[in-house]
Amino acid sequence: MVEKVKHQRLRWLREWVVPIAVGLILAFSIKTWVVTTNVVPSSSMYPTIPATSTHHVYILVNKLATDFGLPIHRGEVVVFHFPDDPKELFVKRVIGLPGDTVKVTANAVYINGVKLNESNPNIAKSNLPKVGTYHVPSGHYFMMGDNRPISLDSRYWVHKYVARSAIVGEADFTIFPFNNFGPISQSLAAPTK
Repeated sequence: MVEKVKHQRLRWLREWVVPIAVGLILAFSIKTWVVTTNVVPSSSMYPTIPATSTHHVYILVNKLATDFGLPIHRGEVVVFHFPDDPKELFVKRVIGLPGDTVKVTANAVYINGVKLNESNPNIAKSNLPKVGTYHVPSGHYFMMGDNRPISLDSRYWVHKYVARSAIVGEADFTIFPFNNFGPISQSLAAPTK
């Protein structure tokens, strides 16, 4: 009788506990190293990410897109630890790369003296009220929101640049609410037809 009870316990462990434990370990591993979600609580990236202060949007963050030393590209929308408070996660578009000089004027952005092609219709045409010239240090990035007139981005921060190690991943999709489901443009230029 004791042997039968032992066999039933082992069977229960093998059929229920082990698969659940393996599933939890896999889910944790995927969330830690592959993909995660993030909530966007403001309109700093509107309409690229259609969130407002009363209508939060959930996004899917691809961690593999920025891991393994893969390059970060100008125009990519990334999630990162906010330089002034690393406990907070922010989402913005990469504008300045390491070593760049970024000049933000009222209606244009210049990278190393060359006007940046920002023909993507989702990026605000006005950069007011904050303009200036910024020199991006090695290993860091200059970020701006697409809704420039209200975005609190690199132009406003005390620590203006985001270290490569602070970038969590690329913001790839809006996933909730479902009526906002879709890919997030990773380009500064208008899509070609």
